[in-house]
Amino acid sequence: MSSSSYVAIARKWRPQTFDEVVGQEHITRTLKNALQSGRIHHAFLFIGSRGIGKTTTARILAKALNCESSDKPTMNPCGTCGNCLSITQGTNIDVIEIDGASNNSVDDVRDIRETIRMVPSSSRYKIYIIDEVHQLSLPAFNALLKTLEEPPPHAIFVLATTEAHKIPATVISRCQRYDFRRVTIHNLVALLRTIVEKEGLAASDDALYAIARVAEGGVRDAESILDKLITYSETSITFEDVFDVLGLVPWKAFHDLCDAMLQGDIATQLEIVDDVAATGKDLSQFVEDLLRYYRNLLIYRTAGAREALLRLPEAEMEAIRIRSARFPVVKLIRLIEAFSDLCNNFDSQLAQRTALEAMLIRSTRVDVEVSLDTVMEKLVHLGAGGILPPEPGRREIPDSRPAEETAPVPAPAEKPSAPTERKMPRPPENPPEAGPPSGTSTVRQKEERITLGADTLESQWRQLVLDAGKTSLSLGLWLGRAHPLAILEDTGELELELEPGAVQAHAFFEDEENRKSLHAFLQGRTNNIRSVRFTLAAPTVPRISRKKKPAETMKTSTDNLEQDEKIAAVLHEFKGRIVRVIPGTEAGDAPSSQ
Repeated sequence: MSSSSYVAIARKWRPQTFDEVVGQEHITRTLKNALQSGRIHHAFLFIGSRGIGKTTTARILAKALNCESSDKPTMNPCGTCGNCLSITQGTNIDVIEIDGASNNSVDDVRDIRETIRMVPSSSRYKIYIIDEVHQLSLPAFNALLKTLEEPPPHAIFVLATTEAHKIPATVISRCQRYDFRRVTIHNLVALLRTIVEKEGLAASDDALYAIARVAEGGVRDAESILDKLITYSETSITFEDVFDVLGLVPWKAFHDLCDAMLQGDIATQLEIVDDVAATGKDLSQFVEDLLRYYRNLLIYRTAGAREALLRLPEAEMEAIRIRSARFPVVKLIRLIEAFSDLCNNFDSQLAQRTALEAMLIRSTRVDVEVSLDTVMEKLVHLGAGGILPPEPGRREIPDSRPAEETAPVPAPAEKPSAPTERKMPRPPENPPEAGPPSGTSTVRQKEERITLGADTLESQWRQLVLDAGKTSLSLGLWLGRAHPLAILEDTGELELELEPGAVQAHAFFEDEENRKSLHAFLQGRTNNIRSVRFTLAAPTVPRISRKKKPAETMKTSTDNLEQDEKIAAVLHEFKGRIVRVIPGTEAGDAPSSQ
């Protein structure tokens, strides 16, 4: 075949009737009904992304309006008359196609206004198709307004754009708007299969699916890729051909990288990135494919029954199913967010590779899901200012966490006690917890019950507070501010003393639903506790004699505070020390008793 007679696939198989337009049935049906009923608007605005049929539909509309096989506009142009053939070839003098990018001045619009008054030479209508109309200048749009609103009876405008937001509202309001959609992968694969068969070639389903996936809903892009593959493969197009020609990374690499991340194998992940870079693949495209891959994992993990959301070949769907079950949803979301950030911040090839490797290492080394037990223990340790009662014989709380984990801990601890100015019918961070606790509490109730006694009360109370926190966050936080005083053996009543100033905790336990939750928890975890009574400890303020010197007073106050178990625990938790003691009015300004 000589080069002079060669016609590109996109041009050779361009739709010639409304029924041949792929994936735009909502538009073609409306236009056909308008032609059949004679309700033909004078201005149309076609909106949509590139290569999905806007200009093609405009040409079909022009043929339908001017087809010589009918004495009036028809919804089925013949395609063989003089007007249909000349419109297809782009030589009809009554159908004027204008590129808005290169004809965007006021003078160009004035030329349209002057020629539009002339009647068509051989057609019913003179049709102006303005592509990329959003690139007209604002003065050009203003010059077009009057003509667009009241054109001559023989004139029709078809405006096409990929960026509707750049078109003035005054122009949009004068047109009949049609929004073109991206073509689905299923429709694209069917179209490509039809073209391949008409060309007398063979192609695997996986290969056609890969083409449709890369085209991202664009018919022209899909046909251009197919044209390139036909030249490469000559007779049969395989899945491997698509990846070779387009420079894509095989799906096996994504599966291997995913498996390596699950296994914590950083070296394998870096080797995969090195292979991708060494073979000349575009790293930005690789990251986009990774984003799509983990998106598929997340979709299957959360909506596995809706496989139509993925539209993957069976083999790939099975691979996605296996790996999605091994990923926590939270980690998949974090990975998708990280890959999205990478897509927006890629510059040079070196920056791309470095950023990608750093992100993979961070995602593998940092466990994004923290154990609920760990979170609860830390929150109850520090939450609401309520430090857990120290274990018997110990004066400080041991710190078993790595050093890098200490910084984020104080943030959640401040939540329950922050709004101190508010009136306290309820604590600020108190999710409703009506009735006996469920879920985790059910598991706790199945554990071995304990019997609280005077000798074991102090040692067992600490574990009870932790267990309460795992049952209910707020219950554990507020119990951390209570201290067990005594147990009345005859009634099974536990007397708890809330530390001075724990007004919010007192308000929490005054609530009837919260008290029910507490009673249900204690009855499920203990053998002898049937009720609880709370008392609020009176504030105790150390008296400072006026006769002491300031330096001596400061030293004494510091020594006293450092001996306090709770303050010592806080100092140890935050690696701090007491720098200065500011006496309150009760201590420093109170009159002497002598």
